[in-house]
Amino acid sequence: MAGIFTRKALTDVLNSETTPEEKVDAIYSLYGRAIDDNYVTKAAANAAKQDAVEQAKADALKDVPPVDVKASDEYKALQTEYNAYKVKQEARTSADYAGVKPKFFDAVYDRVDRSEGAKPVKEQLDAMRADFEEFFNPTDDNGKGGQPGKPQFGAGTGGQQPSGEKGASMTELWGYSKKYGLNEQQKGN
Repeated sequence: MAGIFTRKALTDVLNSETTPEEKVDAIYSLYGRAIDDNYVTKAAANAAKQDAVEQAKADALKDVPPVDVKASDEYKALQTEYNAYKVKQEARTSADYAGVKPKFFDAVYDRVDRSEGAKPVKEQLDAMRADFEEFFNPTDDNGKGGQPGKPQFGAGTGGQQPSGEKGASMTELWGYSKKYGLNEQQKGN
């Protein structure tokens, strides 16, 4: 009813033989009827917009098949990386890698050949120990790894301090004389 408030309708009201107040009332009446017919509130506009969006989504997704995420290449790549990570973490706590220093574990793990025909990990680590001994914990006389977490400086701490009663004294061991500071052998050299 957009045609209610038109020039023709206004001209008819102005040309009518009514009082000026009646003409004004008629004009307001035409204006009010035009507003009522075409006026859209914000809520109604938002509802219409939301309905149109939902309809467009439904139309767009109608012909699209459902997506299988597990069949995608990205998922397969992530699954492969995750499985490799799990194997690496299990190796970190295994007995084969027990002698490897924690900060060098990644370097050692990457150098180990895990292909089908490769030597066992223990043999590969023994061969690697000869070339890269700084990657491994020091071994004691039995061939077992040293105690992890405890630094080892110099020789082992076995035995006891020398005493004058049970063997050589410190002066005899180190070659010092109490009187002169050096023994006769050292003076000649």
